Amino acid sequence: MTTQNSEHTLEVSIDEDGLDELLLKLISTPSLSTEEEDCALVVAEELKALGMEVSTDLMGNVVGKLILGPGPTVMIDCHLDTVPVVDPSKWTKAPGGEILDGRIYGRGAVDMKGPMAAAIHGIKAIKALGRGTVIFAGTVAEELVEGPAALTVAAATAPDFVLICEPSQRRIARGQRGRAEIVIEVRGLSSHSAYPAEGLNAAEVMADVITELRSLTPPNDPTLGDGILVLIDVKSEPYPSLSTVPELCRATFDRRTLVGENESDVLGPIQAAVSKVSSAWGAQGVAFVAPHTHTTYTGHKVETTKFAPAWLYDEHDTIVARAAAGLTAAGLDATITHYKFCTNGSGTAGRLSIPTIGYGPGHEDQAHKVDEYIDLDDLHQGARGYAALLTALLSHNPDGGTR
Repeated sequence: MTTQNSEHTLEVSIDEDGLDELLLKLISTPSLSTEEEDCALVVAEELKALGMEVSTDLMGNVVGKLILGPGPTVMIDCHLDTVPVVDPSKWTKAPGGEILDGRIYGRGAVDMKGPMAAAIHGIKAIKALGRGTVIFAGTVAEELVEGPAALTVAAATAPDFVLICEPSQRRIARGQRGRAEIVIEVRGLSSHSAYPAEGLNAAEVMADVITELRSLTPPNDPTLGDGILVLIDVKSEPYPSLSTVPELCRATFDRRTLVGENESDVLGPIQAAVSKVSSAWGAQGVAFVAPHTHTTYTGHKVETTKFAPAWLYDEHDTIVARAAAGLTAAGLDATITHYKFCTNGSGTAGRLSIPTIGYGPGHEDQAHKVDEYIDLDDLHQGARGYAALLTALLSHNPDGGTR
């Protein structure tokens, strides 16, 4: 296959059997969040074999650097971690990986070891380009919190462009809604449940808070959709209760954020509703963004909040336009879309404002599922797509044209 990009013509050859073998090797190497070390070692060896300068940072992110020549720097982000296989007995295919009927099955096949293997082979295919620098970021704990790991690598390497390799059906994702985890706490007064009037039932107050929040009109982005607010759990204390009116009730909501929204923007209307209901009951209520802490496999402690900004680029912005042109020149689909879910782009684009797109083989709806799979043809075409995208972005000349 020949990939063309303006003045650049690059012969692209994908080792499909080698790509399949790499994906099976990655799937067979468990990498739950905060337990990615074995997978990190596999990826590091693959990157070294490509001739990359490889290091592991304090978080445990595997960072490969390949200087091909003068020009821009493109960072490719692939998170190493997967969600667990909760009940292997429900799988009809091997969670540790198998090839059957033109598909590779296994945990992480699509989210996102398939795209990661394809990206590595895409890099291998453009080593003769002679232009720009590639940074490969094998990032940790994305399934726990989107952004911090990729943000750390990007801050250290200062890329001109970022390519998020989450599955997109090999379409160019130019943005996504972000995500905020909002916690609401209502404090009442405990009493014996035989004498409820002696107390103030925090759970009943919370029921009214939840009803009030349903009346909020979500903000809207014409491309990304509504900034929806979804109740995801409720718990009262004491729990379990022994004939006791609960004195505390905590509810958690998932709020999808839109471009330009900060924590204050999101919390403002929610806190107003909480205060309105709580004061009517004579209770105390507060809303806040959930804090988050985890320790990576290297022993590094990450402390942040569960607030991931949204991001969106115009179809005519340089990174989107060049990506589309590169795929088209290579004879590949250049459909432009956006992610429905949150990605590490919340760190690179949402917080650092680095031009970012997403692209990956595989269907998004396969992520986290029983019998997760990726089609072999999709996987192979994904590697060609990465080669075409890298050729296009690495050939960019900010003064105009290509070099």
